Amino acid sequence: MKMHRRTLTRHLKDSGMGYRAIANEVRFEIARQLLEDTEVPLGQIAAALGYSEASAFTRAFRRWSGQTPTAWRADGREDGLPASM
Repeated sequence: MKMHRRTLTRHLKDSGMGYRAIANEVRFEIARQLLEDTEVPLGQIAAALGYSEASAFTRAFRRWSGQTPTAWRADGREDGLPASM
């Protein structure tokens, strides 16, 4: 990002965001894409996102979206979204 870590930390603090919040936003976006566009098993998605177990990923996903990854994937299929892979 071509700025010192302290400068970045200060900017994040001023905006009300932190490293963890940004990481969670990125994880949620990647999870949504994988759930909507692929048939990758939840355990593999969890591992790719850095979770030690699928259950930890499921709890985090429920906090982010209000529903389980399985329900999210099923809703996407009902809406006619294609699944590749």
